[in-house]
Amino acid sequence: MNKQLEIALANPQTNVLAFKLIQLDDDTYFKSLKNYNCYKVILIRKGKGQVTFDTAKYDFSENCLIRFPIYQPFQIEADGSLDGVLLQFHPDFFWNHKYEMELTSKQVLFKNIGEIPLIKISKEEMAQLMYPLDHLHSELDSDRLGRYDIGISWVKIFMIYASRIKMERGLIHSEARSEVHYLIRELINAVEEHFPRKHRPADYAKLLNVTVKTLNRMARQHLEKTVGDMISERIITQAKHELYLSDKPIKQIAFELGFDDVAYFSRFFKVRTTVSPDVYRKSFREDTD
Repeated sequence: MNKQLEIALANPQTNVLAFKLIQLDDDTYFKSLKNYNCYKVILIRKGKGQVTFDTAKYDFSENCLIRFPIYQPFQIEADGSLDGVLLQFHPDFFWNHKYEMELTSKQVLFKNIGEIPLIKISKEEMAQLMYPLDHLHSELDSDRLGRYDIGISWVKIFMIYASRIKMERGLIHSEARSEVHYLIRELINAVEEHFPRKHRPADYAKLLNVTVKTLNRMARQHLEKTVGDMISERIITQAKHELYLSDKPIKQIAFELGFDDVAYFSRFFKVRTTVSPDVYRKSFREDTD
């Protein structure tokens, strides 16, 4: 792959960015990074530096895999030049495909947000991970028929390979965690567990034994969004998942997500996506008929 490469691919059905592939030859990209609303997997083939994750710093060197879950701020500082690749996923990527149940790598790579983000890998493992990325680059850099579907397949292969490597290494947890960052992780986990039934920031403040004001302040500072934003985004992601992958009635989906009034759920969905749940679902069905 050529240096300074940056290629993105959008879902042709929704025009939403599915993933982006970026070639890294230094740490410039990370110095300007302010948006953490995507999952990120980074391969460092050559070079060294430091990753700042929560309050801790970790050294990295060649043949290293680094991954960050959504909403996780981080910094990467290189000691000179790098030879690496960044693969960045939109949150919708993991539910937007009918093989979503196969792609359990999301859980393996990103679920345990308290883990150290670095994994040292061998040259052979690096070659194995680069193989699908090289093919992915070839597809993204073309206008060939079906390049989106083939590109998704190569991403899937990459994610499975990366997940296998992580599982073989086992889990490594950081000991140095500040109270603030611990609370942020607990908030993210709480939203993931309770969003279908708990829709108010006050619910999470009560669960975590802090005030709503404190929780919102920390969420804005570390995640660049409010607790309400986090809850709404998670509800919408799950709603899209159900609308796309299931044949459940919209009323049932609304109920499962904690809405007793389907009309209110439809308004909630439309305000945040610009279309109603019914229109959203039909847009996919029309494309596949």
